Amino acid sequence: MVTDRTRGFSLVETTIAIGIVGMIIVAMSVLLGRIPVDGREVRDQDVALRVAQSEIETLRAGGYDALPANGPFTNPLLDSLTAGTASVTIADFDTETKQADVNVSWQGTGGATRQVTLTTLITQRNGL
Repeated sequence: MVTDRTRGFSLVETTIAIGIVGMIIVAMSVLLGRIPVDGREVRDQDVALRVAQSEIETLRAGGYDALPANGPFTNPLLDSLTAGTASVTIADFDTETKQADVNVSWQGTGGATRQVTLTTLITQRNGL
C-alpha cells in the first residue's frame, strides 16, 4: 500500500512553532531588560535606608536634650542618589517622649519620587 503522505512538518505547523518561539524571545528580552533597572532601584533604596538608619542612630545616641530642630541633614551617601534629600522631623509624642521621623527621598527610575521614612521614639529617661 502506497500513501501520498510525506514525512515532515506542514507550513501551518512551522508557522505556529516560529510564532511561539518569537513570543518567548520577546518575553525574555523584556524581562532581561528590566533587571538593570530593578537592580538600581534596589541599590538606591538600600542607600536611602542606610542614610535613614544612620541618622536614627545619631539621634538616639545624642539623647532627648540634643534633638535637633526640624529640617534637612546631610550624609555623604546622599550624593549617590539622584536628587537625594534627607530631613528630620521632631514632634512631641507625650510629655516625656519625642518622636523623630527621618525621611530620605530621591528620584527613581522614570522620574518617580521615591522615599524611605523611619520613625523612633526618644524619651527623657533611659533613651529608647
